[in-house]
Amino acid sequence: MKTVGQILKETRESKLLTLEEVEKHTKIRKELLEALEASDFSKLPPSTFIQGFIKNYSKFLNLNADKLLAVYRRDFEAKKHPPIILDSFANPLNSPKFRLTPSRVLGTIVALVILGFFVYLWVEYRQFIGAPNLEVDSPKDQQSIDIPSVVVEGKTEPEVKVMVNNQEVGVDQSGHFRAEIKLSSSVNTVIITATGKFGQSAKIERTVILKK
Repeated sequence: MKTVGQILKETRESKLLTLEEVEKHTKIRKELLEALEASDFSKLPPSTFIQGFIKNYSKFLNLNADKLLAVYRRDFEAKKHPPIILDSFANPLNSPKFRLTPSRVLGTIVALVILGFFVYLWVEYRQFIGAPNLEVDSPKDQQSIDIPSVVVEGKTEPEVKVMVNNQEVGVDQSGHFRAEIKLSSSVNTVIITATGKFGQSAKIERTVILKK
């Protein structure tokens, strides 16, 4: 619903009148006219004077003063006595952010199963394309010994083929391997190779120095 100020302003503008022209004919100051059109009663004098302004302004614009005064009383009372909003509507109870329901439980289970399936596929894919893990605990690189043999020991993955200087070494169920090889010169290169079932391989080289 339009306020009395909106009705006055729209009518004035439809007649192509300025506030200065209205001020000249009604003898109402421009700033009071602006406040009246904005329904800003705080910038206007007491209600009796406002009703007088509305009568003069309405007469100048050829509007029904009684109807505008009725609209003004409605607007004025609404501003004096704003509608009461119950706290229960202004501040509704916070609804729980999360509630466990059977559908959510089922959805979570399905999501976990799908996630586990993709993790399994990823692990299998990595095993397919990636080289097996290979760790060599002995000998250390550049290790010096005074006997003509050295123990080669380390760990890899089960079902992996391990070669030490082209000699196959057994691997137990935990991936552990151990072998003793002969040294033939003062500086020996020990090459340990682990080859997976799909042909991918990992290699570690160690230099062992035989003291004489």
